[in-house]
Amino acid sequence: MTDDPANPYHRPVPDAEPDAGDGGDPATGPGEPAATDPAPGGFVPPASPGWQAPAPQGWGSPADQGWGAPPSGAWGAAPAPGGPGLPPGHGVPPGPPAAPWGYAPPPKPGVVPLRPLGIGDLLDGSFQAIRRNAGATLGLSVIVQLFVGVVTALVTLPLFSVIGDPSVLEGADPDFGALAGSLATLIGGSLLAALVSLFLLVIVQGAVTVPVLRAVLNRKTRFGEALRILRPSIGRLLLVALLYLGIGLAALLICGGTITLVALNSSAGAAFTTAAIVLVLAIGAAVWLGVRITFTAHAVVAEDLTVRRALARSFTLVKSSWWRCFGILLLTGIIVGVVTSLITSPLSMAGGMIGGFMSPEDPGALMDFLVKFSFITTILTALATGLGFAYQCAVTTLLYTDLRIRRDGFDMALLREFDAGIDTPIPGLAGAGPSGHDAGATGTR
Repeated sequence: MTDDPANPYHRPVPDAEPDAGDGGDPATGPGEPAATDPAPGGFVPPASPGWQAPAPQGWGSPADQGWGAPPSGAWGAAPAPGGPGLPPGHGVPPGPPAAPWGYAPPPKPGVVPLRPLGIGDLLDGSFQAIRRNAGATLGLSVIVQLFVGVVTALVTLPLFSVIGDPSVLEGADPDFGALAGSLATLIGGSLLAALVSLFLLVIVQGAVTVPVLRAVLNRKTRFGEALRILRPSIGRLLLVALLYLGIGLAALLICGGTITLVALNSSAGAAFTTAAIVLVLAIGAAVWLGVRITFTAHAVVAEDLTVRRALARSFTLVKSSWWRCFGILLLTGIIVGVVTSLITSPLSMAGGMIGGFMSPEDPGALMDFLVKFSFITTILTALATGLGFAYQCAVTTLLYTDLRIRRDGFDMALLREFDAGIDTPIPGLAGAGPSGHDAGATGTR
C-alpha cells in the first residue's frame, strides 16, 4: 500500500497480490493489474454522492436536428396543419393570405382607391362610374348634343334647298340674294348653336361631377337626383360659361387687332409674319390657360364656391401639375376622338358611296337624298359626341379628385365620411372648411 499525504484526493491503494492459483487476475491474465484497479500512484476522482450527469436534451448536430434542411414537400407548398413545432389545431387560421407586414392596401369603397390616382385609375374609374350611373352621366350630355345637332341640321336646310334648286343659280339672272340669305342663316344659326352649346356644355360638366364624385364612395345617382343636386349651382355655372366666352372674345379681339394694326402700317410680308407669330402665341396661351381653368366648373359644384374663388381654386390645383394634367387631358381627347371617328366615318363613307350610284340626271332626287342623309349623320354624330363628352367630363372629375387628394388630403375626408356612413349629396362637402377645401389639408403629395 502507498500513501501520498500531500494529495488530498489520493486514496490509499492496497498493493495488488497475484492469485495464488494462476499468479494474476483471472480476467486480465497472470501478472497484470485488475481492470478495476487504478495504476499505482494514479488519480482517482472523489465520489459525489447524489449527482449525475444531465440526460441529453436532444441537442446535437444540425444534421441530426434538421437545421437548414428544406421542408418536406415541394418548395412553396403550404405547410402542414399546425405548422412545425405547433400542436395540431394551432396552425394558421383559414382565409385569404394576409398582406405583407408594414403595408395595407388603400381602401376602395367605390370606383377608385382612396389614394393618389394613376392614369389607369382615371380611365378605368371613369368608365366604371358611367357604367354604374349611365342615366345621370350620359343623359344630359346626350340631350344637349342632340339639341345642338338638330339646330345645326336645321340651319343648313335653307342652304341645301338653294343649292338644290337649279332655277336659283342657273339662267340669265341668278338669284344671288337667296344664296346670300341662306348663307347668312347658316352662319348665324351655327354661331347661335355654338353659343348655346357653350353654356349647356358647362352645365353638363357640372352635372357629371355629381354622379362621378358619388361613385367614388360607391353611391348610385339617378338622373333626376343629379339635376336636383345640381340646381343650386346652375346660375354660377352659367357665369363660368360667360367667363369662358369673355376670355375667348377678348383673345380674338387682341389677336385680330394686332394683326390689323400691323397690316395697316407695314408691308404684306410683315403682316403675314406677324399673323403667324400671333397665331402661334395665341395657341400656346390658349392651351396653357385652358388647362389652368379646366376645373373651375368642378370646383363650383363640388366645393360650393363662387366663380371667382372657383377660378382661383382651379389655378391653385394645377399650379404644380400642369404638364401631368395636360398629358392626361390630351390622351383622353385622342381616345374620345378616335372612338367617335370610328362611329361617324363609316356613315360619311356610306353616304358618299350611295350618292355616287344615284343618277346624275335627277339632281333634285340626289339633293333630297343628301339633305336627309346629312341630317341623319348630324344626329348620329351628335349622339357619339355626347357619349364622348360625358366620358371626358368623368375623367376630368376624377383628375380633379386626384389633385385634391394630392394637395389637400381629400382621401382622408372621403374615408372619414364613408366610415361614418354619412350620405351627403356631394361627398366631401360636409367637411369642407371656410376656404371650400378640406380643413385637414396635408400639402402636395
